[in-house]
Amino acid sequence: MINSKSFFYKNKEKILAFLMVLPSLFVIFFTYLYPAIFTFIISFAEFDLIRLSIKKFVGFKNFNYLFSSYFFQGSVIRTIYFGLLICFSTAIISFLISLLLNENFYGKTFLRVVVVLPWAVPSVVSGVLWGQMFHADIGFLNALLFKIGLIQEYKIWLAEPLTALHVIAISEIWKATPFMTLFFLAGLQSLPTDTFEAASVDGANLFQRTYHILIPLMLPIAIPLMLVQFVLAMKAFDTIFVLTRGGPGGGTTTLNYFIYQEAFETFNLGRASAAAYVLLIITFAVVVVPILTRFIFNRYWGNNYEK
Repeated sequence: MINSKSFFYKNKEKILAFLMVLPSLFVIFFTYLYPAIFTFIISFAEFDLIRLSIKKFVGFKNFNYLFSSYFFQGSVIRTIYFGLLICFSTAIISFLISLLLNENFYGKTFLRVVVVLPWAVPSVVSGVLWGQMFHADIGFLNALLFKIGLIQEYKIWLAEPLTALHVIAISEIWKATPFMTLFFLAGLQSLPTDTFEAASVDGANLFQRTYHILIPLMLPIAIPLMLVQFVLAMKAFDTIFVLTRGGPGGGTTTLNYFIYQEAFETFNLGRASAAAYVLLIITFAVVVVPILTRFIFNRYWGNNYEK
């Protein structure tokens, strides 16, 4: 028989550590785990908002409705395109800015502060600013284009679905660029300078040094950043809500905003929960596939490739 006093004496550090972590575990459970489990359950049910209870279980009816809906299918395709556009555009712009900030020139410190400023602007405020900039009557962009003679009449930028979606993408790219720029800049400053100097002595030009040395060395930093940015882009909501409310004609309704519409406009929590898990599966696949591909490559072909 185990002596309880001896057991607690031998494991007092582990028990103390567990008691210290216990409040955080409760917060995690009620903030993340419980809503995830509850959402999974009601994705297979009809939920009564009046009684706040499950009316009946309907199996895969909610999922069948979603996958047979052209509007939902369009939202999924639009979300993936929106995420890829923001992901790659932000990475390219941030990398170029970080290359500039890595050089020594007068005013570099001030420019670094200016680059970081969009990151400090709240998403709603950012949406309002870009909405004013692309406004049909009082927008800065229309006034500038009209002044220099590129347009003869003011353009309603947010009236066309494709144009409005790219306006939202520009707003998201503007806000996300500082985040990636800081990481790229930190990565550039940690690279060994001897490698570039040796390549320059051997006669490698700027393009060769960039393509064969700089980009391969920066890929371990770029790929995780792009995955994170893709996930954040798929969760975009504030800017869409402020600028277009998913319009015109649903042309800017991404999957995350579709979930909001189902839950808080049509009050169908079952479909909203099912759509939320579809978004989770897509996000999970996007994150896991590159990692799994790299693991398989290193496991089966990496050694041969190095040889």
